[in-house]
Amino acid sequence: MKKILFVLNMAVAFVASAQTTSLPAEQAGSDPFLVKNTPRTAVPNDVLTNDTTHWTISTLSTIGYVNTTPGPNFNSYKSGGGMIVKFRFKEGGTFEFILYLQANTYGTDTETWTQFEGTVEFFKNDKGHNFMRTYANKGTYRITKNGQTTTRPIPVSDLKAQHSNTYIWERTTLKDDANNDYLLMVDLDAHPGAAIDKAGSIDPSWVSKFHIPRKK
Repeated sequence: MKKILFVLNMAVAFVASAQTTSLPAEQAGSDPFLVKNTPRTAVPNDVLTNDTTHWTISTLSTIGYVNTTPGPNFNSYKSGGGMIVKFRFKEGGTFEFILYLQANTYGTDTETWTQFEGTVEFFKNDKGHNFMRTYANKGTYRITKNGQTTTRPIPVSDLKAQHSNTYIWERTTLKDDANNDYLLMVDLDAHPGAAIDKAGSIDPSWVSKFHIPRKK
């Protein structure tokens, strides 16, 4: 882990001149909830997933409580909440993303989903460090509160501004986990000060540790 963080700390920030095989520049089509013609490249084998696997982060609580609020869920056991984040990278230069949040309190149960898909570019800078740039094409916001669900498409403005991002990434293993491989990612849009060639510029808390079952 220290070696990986050292590599991340010694990498260079985004290189605008990186070469990719791209489609035409991003533009909104006639559908107000669809972004068309975004760039893509081949997905490296280190990141590629199949139809049954995702790169995943989960903080769903294993500790719960008994619901004492009168109603249909009275005396039922509820999880304390948490989140699941999933990335799937597919052949052809596309990706899918899911963010699930669960917040259960006495009398209020809330679940939210943010789901979107799009294209992705993978490239290296002049020092060989790994970057990816995601372009969200379409997606859905969904919230369920006390059994009532509301769904709406993600606006193009959100797809472009909030859900299309540039990351530093590295695949690794952890010595205390023999069952999973890890994809370490730093969001450069959220942390623009994360300059890879500047030692100490990346706070360890900025590193998202996605895992996937290790192939036997």
